[in-house]
Amino acid sequence: MKEYDRVELIKDRAEYRKAGVKVGDRGVILGGDRNGYFLVYFDGEIVQDENGAYCTTEIDVGVRAEDLKVLNEW
Repeated sequence: MKEYDRVELIKDRAEYRKAGVKVGDRGVILGGDRNGYFLVYFDGEIVQDENGAYCTTEIDVGVRAEDLKVLNEW
């Protein structure tokens, strides 16, 4: 795995549930391997608030390498 790989979470853990992600969620790796973990930005949505400002709902989580599957979507 490397930076910018598209990945899917394949194992459920309490630490991931607490952060708001679950098995099947997809995202992109940002950064390299750090002690067996990768920083993954899981897909979210772009929303506009009542003031017209745009925000995103992505979730960034440190995920163990063995809990990820690389996807060939790019």
